[in-house]
Amino acid sequence: MAGVDGGMLFSADRLRVWTQEIFRKLGVGADDATLLADSLIEANLRGVDTHGITRVLCVYAERIRSGVMNPKSRFTVVREKPSTALIDCHNGIGQIGAEKAMRMAIEKARKTGAAFTAVTHSNHYGMAAYWAMMALPHGMIGFSSTNAPAAAAPTGGQAAMFGTNPFAIAVPAARELPVVLDLATTVVARGRIILHAKQDKPLEPGWAFDERGIPTTDPHAALKGFLAPIGGYKGYGIMLAVDLLCGVMTGSNYGTHFPGFLADNMVDPTDVGSIFAAIDIESFMDLREFTSAIDKALDEIKRSPRAEGVKRIYIPGEIEFEMKAERLAGGIPVPEAVVRDFIALGNELAVPFPKA
Repeated sequence: MAGVDGGMLFSADRLRVWTQEIFRKLGVGADDATLLADSLIEANLRGVDTHGITRVLCVYAERIRSGVMNPKSRFTVVREKPSTALIDCHNGIGQIGAEKAMRMAIEKARKTGAAFTAVTHSNHYGMAAYWAMMALPHGMIGFSSTNAPAAAAPTGGQAAMFGTNPFAIAVPAARELPVVLDLATTVVARGRIILHAKQDKPLEPGWAFDERGIPTTDPHAALKGFLAPIGGYKGYGIMLAVDLLCGVMTGSNYGTHFPGFLADNMVDPTDVGSIFAAIDIESFMDLREFTSAIDKALDEIKRSPRAEGVKRIYIPGEIEFEMKAERLAGGIPVPEAVVRDFIALGNELAVPFPKA
């Protein structure tokens, strides 16, 4: 998981209210601020701190204040068929466009069985799983993917050509927790490198390269270099596929065409593309039959023989669900360096940051 290892503990509810107020001060509409704050706090609760307020709140605030990202939502459906749609977000906040696109995919899937939607001219949309999981209460399988500024090199290359290009899939179960797979196509997300640099913590070997293409555990050197793909050339292939779907197919930026990373570019819109999908399980089999079968499959995995010293086999998403329960009870950790940033931002906008 892309979480922080320590810091001052804060109540999720207090962080959520404060985050909403910050976005309202920045000109974001009330409903949009609620959705945006909820998606970011959910990422923190699940331990995906690289996509929560811990990393992106101050960056979003700066992008809005500098005019690089539009705080007001405006959408245009550019193309639409019964099971597809392309939505122009007009440089609006990524999470707001993502919610609209995923909701449209769910509505279309009810009628057609499965649906794909996409957004263009959008922005960073946070945690991919948040959008895939929207399908779960509707008895559907959800999927989402997005592209990002170049941070990884193709196999054999020495220049960053592809983003971390994450994707997520959420599958409902009956008694068991839903299966929620959410991963970057690099070994770690670039946001995790940023968090390590913020805390002056060394990286794990195999995460990144410096600008000369030499493996490094120095997070500051890694930010000048590039990330390692998952599975070598296989990860490179998935990165390319995501860029072709999210970037080329939607008419958005891709690869080296992005104007820079979130925190580094305060001049030009990012122009992100994202895709969303919903599959109505009832189009293929009875929902109750499906979820029971999923339970059986998951139970078989959990009961399978374990390697020596391994106490438990996890299903994708279990660690995050358990982390959420833990953080709801004990609080969300925020590194001291980030707390100082939040205090400064709150002072600037006359929204005092809550006490730990």
